[in-house]
This record gives sequence, C-alpha cells and structure tokens, in this order.
Amino acid sequence: MAAKKAYYAVQNGRQKGVFDNWVDCKKQVSGYQGALYRKLDSSAEAKAFANGEGRWKSLGKSQRYEKARIGKKTTNKATAGSKIYSVKSSNPKIPSKIFKSWPECERYVKGQRGLSFKGFFDEASALSFIDGTGNETVDYKHIGVPKEDFESKYKINNSIKYNEKCNVYCDGSALSNGRSSSKAGYGVYFENESVYNISQPLETGPQTNNRAEIQAVSSALEKIWEILTTRDKKKNYQIKTDSEYVSKLLNDRYTTYDDRKLRELPNGDLAIPLIRRFAQVRQFYQINKKCFANGGKFVIEWVKGHAGEEGNEMADELARQGAAKGRC
Repeated sequence: MAAKKAYYAVQNGRQKGVFDNWVDCKKQVSGYQGALYRKLDSSAEAKAFANGEGRWKSLGKSQRYEKARIGKKTTNKATAGSKIYSVKSSNPKIPSKIFKSWPECERYVKGQRGLSFKGFFDEASALSFIDGTGNETVDYKHIGVPKEDFESKYKINNSIKYNEKCNVYCDGSALSNGRSSSKAGYGVYFENESVYNISQPLETGPQTNNRAEIQAVSSALEKIWEILTTRDKKKNYQIKTDSEYVSKLLNDRYTTYDDRKLRELPNGDLAIPLIRRFAQVRQFYQINKKCFANGGKFVIEWVKGHAGEEGNEMADELARQGAAKGRC
C-alpha cells in the first residue's frame, strides 16, 4: 500500500505556506524564533493552518510549540513546555554552548562580548542557531539567484584543495565623531596580502564610526568575493572586526528579519549590500566545502578593539588614514 501523502504547513517561518516534504519545510522553520508549523494529512487543512483559518484561527501562543511538533518520534527535543537557551559566539575565546536553564545561560553571557543568545523549545533549533544550518534559503534570497544557477557558475573541482589561511581585519574611524565636521573612513588589512589592503573615506551618508565599520566589512567581503571567483589562488579567509553590531548582524540576526525589518535597519543603505555580499561568500564556501580547510564554515569573528592585536591595530590605522583623506 502506498504511503499516505503528508502536507507540511508553515504559519510562521521564513516563508509561510504549504510544502510537500519535510526538507523544504525545515528550511523555513529551523532556527527561526517562534516558528509555527505542522504536518497534516489534507491539502485543505494544511492551507487553513498556514493561513490561520478555521480551527487554527485561535491557536494561542501557549499551544504553538506543542501543536507545531511534527510526528511523535522527534529526537533531541526539550521536555514539552520547557525552554533551552542557545549561545552563539563570534568571540574566539568563548565557545558556543547550549543551556537547559536561563540562570545558567545568564551567568555565561553576563559581561561577555561577541555573544548572541536565544531561547528555543527544541534542541534541533538551538543547534541550528549555533551552526547556521537552515540559512540557505535566506541567503539565496539575498543573493538574488537560484541555488542551481549559483552552483553551476561557482562550483569548483572537488579534487582541488586550498589549505592556506588569511585573516582579514576590518575597522572604521570617524574623526570628530558626533560633530557636524566629522569625516569617516574605513580600513581593511589582509594579513600577509598587503596588496589587497583598503584605506578609503566613507563617501555617502552620515560620517559616523558605525557606518564606517559596516563599510569596512562590506568592502572586505567584496574583495574576498573577487578573489574567490576570478583568481586561481584561493584561501580560507577569516574576517575579524571589533564591531559587535556587524558580527551579530551577519552571524545570526539577519536570517530572522523579514522584508519590513530589513527596510527599517539603521544604515540600511550600507547594511543591506553588506548582507548580500556576506551571503555570497558564505554560500561560495558552502558549495565548495570539500575544497577548503575550513570545511565551508564562514563566520564573522569579533575581536576586542585596541587590545594589542596587530591586525586590528593595522586596520585601525588604515581606517584613520581613510578618514583623513575625506577631510577638507
């Protein structure tokens, strides 16, 4: 006897709707805070659930996670109604970790830098938050091309191995920051590849330190993308920035934003291109993960500013030089 067809309905996720398989459904809900989804036996019922109609109209917040679970054999889930807390770290000195209670999580993150944390009702979502799985759909939406087209253009021979690493430090600077006379600039320092270094004034918008830091990482990503896609010699690049805003935005926050939230981002004229460039580089490494020593993992690492780390100090100096170029 043929297996009964199932319909996977998503009422709250990256994309709302009905999917005919769990893999596509999982892409919409895995790691998405407040995800609401369910496996149903009929197309009509699945559509009603996705649209919040009929008997699903009054589905309350307290019922969501219990109603949303798919099947009774789900593994690695927390006790019904309990919450677990996932800490994602872009600070190399502090590992990412999962906690079973808020007091434990609070003690771990209190006073620390470069950490993001969220509560989840199942361990799979908590792990997804840390490792970034489930972000593929979001990334290709920002890239603006289907995954198949991206792969056909940028997939490289798996027999080629690239083991060399390169740290890329980014920083921004604003001379007279906060004043009407402020001039900002940004610097990018490629460790052992000074030919790629960048030192430029911020050309548009308010001349602030925050905007310069955004542009620094965006320009670094643009250069890395050029190297990866046009040059034979490729490396395992690692971007390091002392901007917590940028590291958190790229490592986890943007994947939870809908179109409205993206449009409302502060400095969105710089942040949205930044996200697109990050998505491109991350997915390039992902589709070619067998070729790189980092196994396809690409994140933005937070470093403490002005703490004596040579690369960060070099990027700061390049940023100051860039800001000086823009002064009258």
